[in-house]
Amino acid sequence: MDMQLAGWIGAVLAAVQLIGFRYYRVQYNPIMLGINIHLLVITPLIMAAFAAGAREFSDMLVAHSYRGVLITVLLVGCGLTLFSPRGFIGIDNLSRTDCRKNSGILLAASAVAIAWAFNYTGGTLLAVAAPMIGLFGLRRFLVARTLDGSNQIGGIVALGAASALPGGTDADGV
Repeated sequence: MDMQLAGWIGAVLAAVQLIGFRYYRVQYNPIMLGINIHLLVITPLIMAAFAAGAREFSDMLVAHSYRGVLITVLLVGCGLTLFSPRGFIGIDNLSRTDCRKNSGILLAASAVAIAWAFNYTGGTLLAVAAPMIGLFGLRRFLVARTLDGSNQIGGIVALGAASALPGGTDADGV
């Protein structure tokens, strides 16, 4: 399949999901929010750079677009930490201290993930997939630890059992 077409399909699907989640007031997983914003922005940015005659810049964006998703996740995490009461951790009703602490841990892990992705000399998929899986796992662990510590849930496996969250909502899955 043509990579340009795949990029546009990804951008459209990301836009539909972002609009749908906002319309139905579904709480977003902050890491997935970063991924979807990346998908929404990267193809139009590459195509605009190419159309403007900035061929080298568009080629650089294409070459680093996979790894760039981690940068977008970090930037979204910074924005959420600074401007959202849920922070990058994405949990309601946390004290500001706990929110900042857990969001800071995720931000630090995101920075390490970026360093890994740009320094790993193996395949691009492993350079991005391994740290991304690590970020999702770390977030689930931090959510479980935080909610269990405040007696909001009774025992949760850090990498599963999302249905054990209070009120039957999956704060990790969206």
